[in-house]
Amino acid sequence: MIFVLCFEDCRAYLKNIVESLIYEWNSLYKDAKDEKGICLACFLMLFITLILLLCCLFFFPLLPLLSVCFVFRNFRNNDTDDTWLREQQEREENYWRKWNKFKRFHYPGKVPFDFDADTYIYVENRYDESLNRCIRENLDEIEAIFRQNGFRFIYLPQWKPDTSLNGLANLTEEKNRDIENFLGSMTTVEYTKLLCKVLHLDWTEMESGIFHFACFIYDSTPGMWNIVRESRFTLYPMQGMTEDGWETFFLDYCAFIKEDRQRPHGGLCMSVVSNLQGGEFYEREGVPQQEFADHEFPIVMKNIAENIKKEIEILKGAGYYELLLHTLGTETLDELKNVKVIPELSRLQITDEFNIRLLDYDKEVRMTPLQKTLYIFYLRHPEGVEFKMLSAYYDELLAIYKVLSNREDAEKQKESIRRLVDVTDNAINEKCSRIKEAFLKVADDFIARNYYIVLDRYEYRGEGDKKNYIYVELLKKIMLPRGLVIYPKEISDIEVLVPEERKKVIKEELEEIREQYRALNRLFFDKSYPKGALIEKYTAFINLNPKYYAAYRDRAILYTHIGKYREAVADNQLLITHNERVWSDAIFNKAEALFFLKDYDGALKVANHYFAICEKPTAECYRIRAEIFRMLKMSDEYKTDMREYKRLRKGKKNKI
Repeated sequence: MIFVLCFEDCRAYLKNIVESLIYEWNSLYKDAKDEKGICLACFLMLFITLILLLCCLFFFPLLPLLSVCFVFRNFRNNDTDDTWLREQQEREENYWRKWNKFKRFHYPGKVPFDFDADTYIYVENRYDESLNRCIRENLDEIEAIFRQNGFRFIYLPQWKPDTSLNGLANLTEEKNRDIENFLGSMTTVEYTKLLCKVLHLDWTEMESGIFHFACFIYDSTPGMWNIVRESRFTLYPMQGMTEDGWETFFLDYCAFIKEDRQRPHGGLCMSVVSNLQGGEFYEREGVPQQEFADHEFPIVMKNIAENIKKEIEILKGAGYYELLLHTLGTETLDELKNVKVIPELSRLQITDEFNIRLLDYDKEVRMTPLQKTLYIFYLRHPEGVEFKMLSAYYDELLAIYKVLSNREDAEKQKESIRRLVDVTDNAINEKCSRIKEAFLKVADDFIARNYYIVLDRYEYRGEGDKKNYIYVELLKKIMLPRGLVIYPKEISDIEVLVPEERKKVIKEELEEIREQYRALNRLFFDKSYPKGALIEKYTAFINLNPKYYAAYRDRAILYTHIGKYREAVADNQLLITHNERVWSDAIFNKAEALFFLKDYDGALKVANHYFAICEKPTAECYRIRAEIFRMLKMSDEYKTDMREYKRLRKGKKNKI
């Protein structure tokens, strides 16, 4: 019985000893440079093996006593493990108890107006006197709890919004007063009815509680990750909340939302298809660098737009106009009030001094000359142009820029446009976001979205032997009707290019680069192909395409396989410097290479950095760091990581 109880623990110890010996023997063998050195290394291996066998024979009579020690140690560790597992289990059970209280609502596709994901609104389908009294009496404290967590709580009957930013709506004072009076007299029940109508929700399901826009659910089909399949809303019922327990209720609610958002694979209030989106996702997949900016466009524009909104306080300022447009939409309001809350689009004039003005709103949109060049270019191309095709329009862009910056040196002008059409550094997205910011500073997004550059996804079927393929063009365009645009003569005289042949050549070049990498990647997974020869092929490819980062990842792994650890460290460091979030696995690959170089302190420092930024390290990562701890004789840390390694391995087996 004693042998049976300790067998698993003994096996784990023996396995660790054997693995460490294999590591040492492998390093010793690779360090031997000549035939004599190899013979000496083999002799040492045999000698060590003989010593181990003699030790086993000597300690065999003591095995029963050692077994008892193992059993006691095992029971002690199991007790520690059980306590830790119980705490984890309790935490998970508590999370799922709260999770099950939420009601979930789904709107097909993307809602046609913008909800602020950090705003939480009290709703009800019938008036609840006790709940309303509790909120009224403690509203300041409730709002403070939400603010401390980076959120905003709205209780409509006592909401006193700031109306100073309503000028961004470009409405008359009379219309602004109508909107303020309308919202000022609206009850929570009436507001809830409007939400149900706009979002097609079941009125009977909207009991008293906290309503919240949770997230967009994205399409999981390959190549369609940026497409919103549906919009998710949640309602957390407040029935049962007592006057004595209101503070605990709201604290627990905010804590749950924060924990839920941090879950790596998406929780109730998050939708995560991949931790990487847009260009970052395609970079890992091995797509040519010239295409990243097109894929990154919606992500960068959304992220920067949110920062802009916070800077100029459109959402956080909480004006009446904002609440109407961003939770109810314009059609519902037009029906209710017979008031057109969105004015007619203004004419856009590029003046003789090349300033951009919204004539009918009497506002100027300020941009730098290079931003104006890009903006005017897209005004002149209503059909839309992908970023990766901008180099085909180099002459037109340069002609526009020369008009706008006539004081600049000719060579500097050419260099500026060369950098603009080189989309591999993603600066093009930053310029587009600044253009969007310029319009958001003079108009609400409901108006501004007609003026700034947006994404227009165009799908078409291939021809000939590729007729079953669906191709996608990520066109960038401006939606403003061109009849509203007024150009000066200097801009109108510039030829509008239609470089179809040049665009065709660019497509073919990108497809050729993509196919070259696919061929290399197939050889990468071919175990019979010589690693040294494959490294040479990867090196030749990287020399021609120095920003094809997926190739560096593959080459770093190959270097590790053949024992060229310093080269592996260099390639992994290049990936980390470029973008450690995208290439987080390169951090641990670097740590592993340093481990084989016997730089254990350096390996531990790099490994700890990986654990600090990685949301969910794998079992193998814990095992490798445990080996680093073992070599540094950090026994407690070694045991902790090995325990986590076993737990994750066990969890993975249970899932299978």
